[in-house]
Amino acid sequence: MKKNIRPSKLARREFLQAGIGTIGVIASSNYVLGQETKSSDKPKFPGWIDAHSHVWTPDTDKFPLGAWNKKSELKPASFTATELLGIANPLGVDRVVLIQHAPYHGYDNSYVLDCAKRYPGVFSVVAMIDERLPKVAARLKKLKQQGTRGIRIGPTKHADRTLVKDPPKWLEAKGQQALWKAASKLNVAICPLITPEFLPSLDVMCKQFPDVTCVIDHFGRVDVGQKEELKQLTKLARHPNVYVKVSAFYSKGKKAPPHLEVIPMINQVIDAFGPDRLMWGSDCPYQLNNGNTYKDSVALFESRMKGLSKNDREQILRDTAKRVFFD
Repeated sequence: MKKNIRPSKLARREFLQAGIGTIGVIASSNYVLGQETKSSDKPKFPGWIDAHSHVWTPDTDKFPLGAWNKKSELKPASFTATELLGIANPLGVDRVVLIQHAPYHGYDNSYVLDCAKRYPGVFSVVAMIDERLPKVAARLKKLKQQGTRGIRIGPTKHADRTLVKDPPKWLEAKGQQALWKAASKLNVAICPLITPEFLPSLDVMCKQFPDVTCVIDHFGRVDVGQKEELKQLTKLARHPNVYVKVSAFYSKGKKAPPHLEVIPMINQVIDAFGPDRLMWGSDCPYQLNNGNTYKDSVALFESRMKGLSKNDREQILRDTAKRVFFD
């Protein structure tokens, strides 16, 4: 039996901010807001894809937090899959790539995998794996069988919050080498969360493993005005399997809507990679702060970048993420 789940105050506020016309979006969608689908429903998803969002649940008995966390420290206290969809669906977004939230759950991917299982076709999962442990390939294979399409990596902290021993050489570590080799064989995307100083070492890794699909989060943390760092990012376009998430606008430029100052940087990334290797992501719930909204994140590509063709817009807002994380 399907059950409606009431959105949190955060979700309701964003829902109201979506504005007039959202009723038509809901009515035209084959996905019913706030309800789980059955695998036999075979829903179709004509809307946009959010290629980057985090979720967590206050049900920490079923989905325990990492030992370094307390339930009282969750901010917001709840941001479930249903609450996310309560914000995204009215704005024409009907699929989401869920990124494992290491600060709360470490390497325990059970909640995001559970969300994907409960909402067939709606969510794709980027999990995390401890590459320092033995049998990386076998563990990655198991994660893929559970629904994982990508693995998030990073150079400064492991998902259990311990520090990486040698950040400048983090990709040279035995475990990272094993992970990339396994990802190549299993067709699992590698999704680096990095800052610009690590782009050159990533360049070397992409050359070493040309068959690995590499999806760089949040422009590689390059900000507006960082010309040399942007050159390092666009240099990676020479590797045909490297993609970039144009995402986390709340952290760029003026860090406030309408985010128009980010457009020149986006255009340079489009020129380098092409729209078919870019994917939009909100980075929810972090996009929902200091006056930033989900609506503003979508609108930057949907209506504020006047020079985008219809095809380019569809590639960035849906089709690239669909090929990498859903097909």
